[in-house]
Amino acid sequence: MKSWHDVLIAADPLVRFLEQDAFFGAAYRGDPVAHHVVRDAAIARHFATDDSFDDFDEWESVSDAEEVFPAGFEWSRQVASRLMKNQHWGIEGKHFNGADLKWTNAVSCPLIELMIRDIGILFQCYANDCFPPIWDSILRAYLDGGFPCGWDGRHPAGRLVVFSNA
Repeated sequence: MKSWHDVLIAADPLVRFLEQDAFFGAAYRGDPVAHHVVRDAAIARHFATDDSFDDFDEWESVSDAEEVFPAGFEWSRQVASRLMKNQHWGIEGKHFNGADLKWTNAVSCPLIELMIRDIGILFQCYANDCFPPIWDSILRAYLDGGFPCGWDGRHPAGRLVVFSNA
């Protein structure tokens, strides 16, 4: 397991992304063939929050089920603690170019909640020097300006759903 300092060095692309003052101000720049790109927040929210398994696999079962991570993958309390202390790079105080408003319901903002979850898991991947394929795709989606928010299909078949705010 890496020290926090070493995790930060390895996670430089993610750290630079998180240091931005604003997110989702431009269209997603990633591969629209490899990913199901959605520009309608209601559709994206549906993929992110529908746990019925009727039309597609539930997002959290695809992205953070136990079998996603290899044996020996360690969940570092130090990483989790450091992220809590810096409030996940102050994510809740950032500007989302209206994407957060599109995602907000009467109770919460799933976009911010899922980003906080994703940030934690991505840093755990850096700490372990291990990126399961789904988490490599999630990282790339963020770095390409999108919000990874679901799975279209039955895993492993199907595609990552990415919300594009523009």
